Amino acid sequence: MRFFLKFSLLLAIIIVATSSLLSASYKTAFPRDPGPVLDKQVRNNYLQYIEENHPQLVMIGDSTLGASIEAETLAQLTGKSVYSIGIPGSASALWYLVFKSNVAEASPPPEYVLIVFRDTILTAPGYRVHGSYFDLLDEYAEWNESLVIQRSFINFMNPLEIQAEKYLPLYVFRADIRKEIDARIRYFTPPMFGCNEDCTDLALGEIFAGADLEPKALVDAIGAAESYLYTPDQLDFETQIDRSYLPEIIRKAKEKNIKLIFVRVKVLSHPDTPQLDAYLAALTEYLRQNDVILLDYGNDPRLTPDLYYDSIHISDTGRPVFTPMLADDLNKIFSGK
Repeated sequence: MRFFLKFSLLLAIIIVATSSLLSASYKTAFPRDPGPVLDKQVRNNYLQYIEENHPQLVMIGDSTLGASIEAETLAQLTGKSVYSIGIPGSASALWYLVFKSNVAEASPPPEYVLIVFRDTILTAPGYRVHGSYFDLLDEYAEWNESLVIQRSFINFMNPLEIQAEKYLPLYVFRADIRKEIDARIRYFTPPMFGCNEDCTDLALGEIFAGADLEPKALVDAIGAAESYLYTPDQLDFETQIDRSYLPEIIRKAKEKNIKLIFVRVKVLSHPDTPQLDAYLAALTEYLRQNDVILLDYGNDPRLTPDLYYDSIHISDTGRPVFTPMLADDLNKIFSGK
């Protein structure tokens, strides 16, 4: 018992000392608000383009947007000027930020905004927000944007995590500490052989960029990441909708008199199930009630597997097939039919 008390006292002293050092080193006072810290800079590259070129139709999405739709061809087929914002690895949190800070704030805003999505991603605010994805969020978020911090981070924390975020610097700065340790390991040996940090980064990039990755392994990795979108929680539309960014996107669009069009693209990795069908039915009804257009190609027989180069991306041969399909439906919308 005495040994345990000594150990507990020593551990407490180490935690307090480490916390004080980390708090001073990262210039952060504790207790603090839980969740990540977002900087004061808001990137406005898309806003500048829209205000200079005044596109009538702005498209937002991830890599499936660029893979599925030829923007120039779509413009020719619809007679509308088109601007495509396809950000690889992005998801609903980043789409919300880009729409709010770069698209809706344009003067004048575009007449139409088209958002390309897959299945439940519109109501998955915690999808693709950590690691390198967080860096993208930070670029387009305002100073400590409360809605993003709450819906993409705090809502996914348990009470113990929230308390740790408030009071424990060692927990709060764990990612930064890990990066510093990784950097020390990565850059320790190469200088002995005349290779500085830039040389090391280039060498590692060449190694991994040129690696002969097995195609099946890549497909499996994509499928594993996508499986998050098909968990029971994500398929519960009624629970997820008010925790998502979809209501805010719709509200902002109405405020700016922008006509929203959501386009569901087909994926091969997760065929429709009764649970997904129920989710999509609820989503369709929600969008209808809010006067938002949905174009659903999730089960379109014209999009055959041979038009895809992996489980979610249409190939170069598939893009000329899908783009005219979309243009036909958009022309009906533009003509009021």
